[in-house]
Amino acid sequence: MKAIIYARISTDDEQQNITQQKEYCKKYAQKEGYEILHTIGDKISGKIPIAERSGGKRMLKFLRENPEVHLIIQDMDRVCRDFYDSIWFEKFVIKYGITIKSLSEMVDIMNPMGKLMFRIKMAMNNFYLENLDQKRKVGIARAKAEGKYKGRKKGSKNRK
Repeated sequence: MKAIIYARISTDDEQQNITQQKEYCKKYAQKEGYEILHTIGDKISGKIPIAERSGGKRMLKFLRENPEVHLIIQDMDRVCRDFYDSIWFEKFVIKYGITIKSLSEMVDIMNPMGKLMFRIKMAMNNFYLENLDQKRKVGIARAKAEGKYKGRKKGSKNRK
């Protein structure tokens, strides 16, 4: 069997490590007898649609051209967190008959129960994003009220 590995992190903090994700997936692949054709990674927020990420684009193109190749990921939220992006990704996977091996959730979206579990997981991922955004807004409002928050400089992309 042939496979590609996709890994994604949002930031370079100590709790996220793209190398660790890739190694975890490689160990699984070796144990299961997969031949790894590509290992693709992105350092970008899960809010960004998979089709707009550089690594995501490469992964989708490769899978579109080689649907017999399995996709190995550590967790479904590495692919997408946004609910509507996950619906798009589900349709892509079904259209091309792609097999996903998520090491956190063994979900086969080619059957009704697998689709349900995938959709529940994706809804939870979306809830996480929306909840995090709400907490961020509350924190910013509090910091502004206390005179501690000045915001980023206009046009700045630096988050630190």
